[in-house]
Amino acid sequence: MNKLKRYVKETPHIRYSNCHEDSDFALQNIKGKPEKILTIASGLDNSLAFLLLEPRSVLAIDSKEAQIYLCNLKKCGIEHLEYEDFLSLLGIGKDNGGQIYSRLRPYLDKETVEYFDSHLFLISEIGIVNCGKFEYYFQFFKKHILSKTHSKKTVEAFMTAESLEDQNEIYRKKYNNLRLRLLFRIFFSKTVMKKLGRDKECFAYAKGGLSAGLKDKFDRCIECNLNRDNPYLQYIIQGKMASLPTYLVKENYLKIKKNIHSLEVRRADFAEVMRENESYDLMYLSDIFEYMSEEETSFLSEDIYRNLNKGGQVLLYNMMIERHLCGKLRETELDQDKNRTFYYRHCYHYIKE
Repeated sequence: MNKLKRYVKETPHIRYSNCHEDSDFALQNIKGKPEKILTIASGLDNSLAFLLLEPRSVLAIDSKEAQIYLCNLKKCGIEHLEYEDFLSLLGIGKDNGGQIYSRLRPYLDKETVEYFDSHLFLISEIGIVNCGKFEYYFQFFKKHILSKTHSKKTVEAFMTAESLEDQNEIYRKKYNNLRLRLLFRIFFSKTVMKKLGRDKECFAYAKGGLSAGLKDKFDRCIECNLNRDNPYLQYIIQGKMASLPTYLVKENYLKIKKNIHSLEVRRADFAEVMRENESYDLMYLSDIFEYMSEEETSFLSEDIYRNLNKGGQVLLYNMMIERHLCGKLRETELDQDKNRTFYYRHCYHYIKE
């Protein structure tokens, strides 16, 4: 933990070692089978999940140097490793990730090798799924906050309930206590998230409170989704995934491995890619416009419309700031009842008619 604490203060460091957005939710809300896809890479998980649609190409972009090294590692791992070995590389398999990395190393590009050679403890000790700044934030939350709100028995019952009815009864009677509500308000405040979880630039345009909206979304997530099938919540509350995100389910992994040649990882800014005037059938943009002004959002909306094929789609999320794409795209707000993550107040689907 101390090594990770020191690491996330380095430049560059990995900000997100996983995608904390529900890939199943995204896939369920995409219409048809887009051939050419542009994604924000982050931890690459969702970009990999989109290969299940068997597109002609997926371009995963990120402007952060360390994120690209992480994405290169994951992509190369899927190309060259069997399923169980890939899980070990990530830190959730039966073997030591460092041993798997040594076998994968000859296939990696020079920059990625140099980075992980100098930060080998991320693979051999911390585990790749745990090595990001956002993951450190959740580990801190679990160790120092959640451990003081409930007994292990209550947590186990809450996270393994076999029906929504049982789960929500436990939540109402035991889990959603005064201490949880108070600590949730403090720990998911903008002040604490800026210090521990996300970069300050993420909050440049944020106004108003954050924790109250997140608590409402958390309550709804619990009401509608079984915790025992929710790897995203399992990671936050238990510090590990008893079930697996979409790209790590074995049958999906094999399909993704078959289509991995269709994935390109590139260090690039979104506006830069838009200037290339390539046409796409789907853009998965996470919450990138929360980091931009309304003027920038409006300007890039025109680029997005121009670079979408007819029938092209955009998925866009809002966490702290409400942002909408401007112009002629048809907007639909998605029902998030079946979204297994609770960070986003709004999810929008756009289509070019």
